[in-house]
Amino acid sequence: MKKELLLKYIKGEATNKEEIEIYDWIGKNPDNKRYFVILNNLWISQNISQNKADEREVEEIRLLTTKRGNLFKRYGKYISYAAVAVVVLSLSLNLFLLDSNNKLVRKFSNTPVRLSELSPDYKHEIYTEKGVKAKITLPDGSAVWLNSDSRITYPDRFESDIREVEFSGEAYFDVVSDSLRPLIIKTNKDFKIEVLGTQFNVRSYDNDNEAQTTLYTGSLNIVSKGVSSGLKGAKDIVTTLKPSESCIIREKQNPIHIKPADANKQYAWKEGKIIFDSTPLSEVIKMLERWHGTEFVVKDPSIYRFDITAKFRSESIVQIMEMIKYCSLVDYTIDSNKVVLYRR
Repeated sequence: MKKELLLKYIKGEATNKEEIEIYDWIGKNPDNKRYFVILNNLWISQNISQNKADEREVEEIRLLTTKRGNLFKRYGKYISYAAVAVVVLSLSLNLFLLDSNNKLVRKFSNTPVRLSELSPDYKHEIYTEKGVKAKITLPDGSAVWLNSDSRITYPDRFESDIREVEFSGEAYFDVVSDSLRPLIIKTNKDFKIEVLGTQFNVRSYDNDNEAQTTLYTGSLNIVSKGVSSGLKGAKDIVTTLKPSESCIIREKQNPIHIKPADANKQYAWKEGKIIFDSTPLSEVIKMLERWHGTEFVVKDPSIYRFDITAKFRSESIVQIMEMIKYCSLVDYTIDSNKVVLYRR
């Protein structure tokens, strides 16, 4: 079922034939019904009027709900309809369901809806290709700068007791403060970040051996799995960061809490800079592949033992490779979008 058709129904613009189609779809399984109720209430919360209805509007609502009631006699066990009445009368936002006797009842839901429970139609997934960067704004107004080869998934609206997103890659977060609803960032490296409102950088690429989170303002918690030393399994480890501190996550190791010499280096990419500081060539290659969208082929594995120290801003891949060639025994050739490395 297309989201546009469901919204058309919620707005009261669907035809009788479309309404029957929607009722049939909702009746097929509980997940369809749950998704509709979530979508219905989210639309209400975003469009609810602040004014009370006059007598004419109340009469229009009565006639509309009477018309809908005729359809409920056949399909009412599947769905309830109260959207228009709630919008116009500005009543409190609640979930409207039907009891076992097909009577319209109002139930307030205290169960938060998690991101993993939502239909794909209700999620946004942003992916930045290699060589591409982007800035997005989350539903609460938080800003996220995405580095190349990064992916973030978030809902249309944060409507539960937490703000929840899923993430892999590298990003700089500027989170809007909300003391009642923390932002939870679930990463691909089996750890999550909990923040109320702060600025930080997180790097968690699939093909990296470690992930790193660096805090710049406020505070945050990193929840990760500890290394098990007994039969009962490992407990979660909570690492609290203060400004200019970092947490490094490596597979099968407990988190490492450090204060890097230059915390700002972690988000240099956001300002258009690449900084290599005695960086192994294997890591240099991965960074350049993401930065420029190029493919690297290594002909002589012995060059992996070289470390590179350099700073770049807007240089082309040719200029960068010329600098690497100058300061090491690495040579190269470029064919279209492929860089071949070998030892001089």
